Amino acid sequence: MFRELAVRLLVVALGGVSLSAGNEIGIGRTAVLGATLPAGTTWQVESRVGTGAWVGSGVLVGGRGVAVQVRMDGWPGEAGYRFRRLDGAATVVPTLGAGWHLAGEAPGEEALVIEGSGDLSVWSPRELVFPGLNGSYVRALEGLPGGPGFFRSTVSETPPRDASATSHLPVPPYHGAGGFGPIYDDMPQIFKDGFIGALDPVEFHRGGQNAAAAGECYELAGPFGRTTVIISDTTIAPAGTVDVGRSFFDLGPEPYRVLSGGPSTGGVTAGVRLVPAPVTGNVKLFVVPTSASIYYTELRAYNHRAGVSKVELQNNGSTTWVNLPRSAYNSFVYQAAGAVPPMAFPVKLRVTSRFGEVVDFPTVLALTDNQKITGLAQFTVFPELAPVPEHRVRPVFHDALTNVPGDMWSSGGFSGASATQDASVAYSGSAASLRLSSLGGNAGVTFSNYPAFTRPENGMLKLAIRAASPVAANQVGLWITGSNAIGGGQLTSAYILFPPLSTNWQVLRFPLEASGAPPVTWGFGISGAVSGPLPNVWMDEVEFEER
Repeated sequence: MFRELAVRLLVVALGGVSLSAGNEIGIGRTAVLGATLPAGTTWQVESRVGTGAWVGSGVLVGGRGVAVQVRMDGWPGEAGYRFRRLDGAATVVPTLGAGWHLAGEAPGEEALVIEGSGDLSVWSPRELVFPGLNGSYVRALEGLPGGPGFFRSTVSETPPRDASATSHLPVPPYHGAGGFGPIYDDMPQIFKDGFIGALDPVEFHRGGQNAAAAGECYELAGPFGRTTVIISDTTIAPAGTVDVGRSFFDLGPEPYRVLSGGPSTGGVTAGVRLVPAPVTGNVKLFVVPTSASIYYTELRAYNHRAGVSKVELQNNGSTTWVNLPRSAYNSFVYQAAGAVPPMAFPVKLRVTSRFGEVVDFPTVLALTDNQKITGLAQFTVFPELAPVPEHRVRPVFHDALTNVPGDMWSSGGFSGASATQDASVAYSGSAASLRLSSLGGNAGVTFSNYPAFTRPENGMLKLAIRAASPVAANQVGLWITGSNAIGGGQLTSAYILFPPLSTNWQVLRFPLEASGAPPVTWGFGISGAVSGPLPNVWMDEVEFEER
């Protein structure tokens, strides 16, 4: 289910725009600035309202001598804009295009689902939007319809989750704690294609129930792709995952390649949600080869669309259903002992999904090792799914460099410069910043992400910055590193200079595509742009924004 938030509704009809008042999330017009800026120069976007004074926006673009566009999502669409060179020697009046964006705040929320409708009767998800470090939401809305349209913000009651994912090299028939190896040939195609995953023990044995996730399917969205896997095993989760509320998946190489963009080993972060398993036919049971007898028999459920919570057996002449306990290796065990009598044929069987739906099986005259039994139906009940997961780039620095398994940032100084965490100086709401020391000509600090990630669409690198004493414009610069493809050679963006820095914090943003940031991004660097030492500079709340 989705819980609707108070939201401004945008009506695209007859060229008019209608916004309801007093709410927190709104959709407004975006100015799209087009210009060709000379190579080797840096320009700041300035804005003004009416005939008022021009004010710097903190948006900085490195000129490359090619035509670029800069979306001003989150800034007033009706304002005037221009590019001003940092040395003040020139201004460029851009061509103006128009778009739409979502912006605002929703305190206490995490991900927002933006839905669209043509007539307010049927709503379809369009965007999954996460807040920035300051708690606000900004997102470019591409391709809005030309006819009537309405948009609203909702929050899923089943929120999206984050996971860390690594890979291993399983060998068919993929034996594991799910126990599906012996029935490899009869498993769903997703399993036979190697799109399998081992889940951390906390979730594999969900709620303290042995092997509860065996045979379930999860959709994952990584930095370079999206895939679905079936859970076939469990694995040990590294620190920094389950212990801090994240899921952990150890995937087969095929699904991992989809998430990673090619490499079959390593680690990534991914958005994740539970989805129905892509099975054909009805639920099935397998008699595990353990010398099946009337005294002891193991049954294993498979080919189920939703997870299985229990398997029950009813003996001939009895009205009692015996709930078969589930082992850690996913066998439902009938064992004659105490109040449980030896099995009396013919018997009845039924399987219950994690969502309470029951599937019955035909009356069984005998149970023998390796026997496969097909139920009378397939599970159809599956609650409304969580929003389609999205991969989101973790902040570079928020009180510390991000150190999430599958998404780690590190720093390294060169030519005597260094970066040090400093709890004595911090941006508003933060506990610590990064102190950049000994910046100067050819001296700086690089920041690298492992692994790389896709350049955020309409993205900007954002940071708050201040200096120990005033630093003139053009004394500090930044570049963004990456490549054109996974495994490709290193490329860099234009070198983007900073405006004057003072002892007060200011927020700067660097449009990625306009400044030539590579499509596959793995980091950035900051250095002095002139010879001689510069005063200490502090940087905080650093993140790559998808806008």
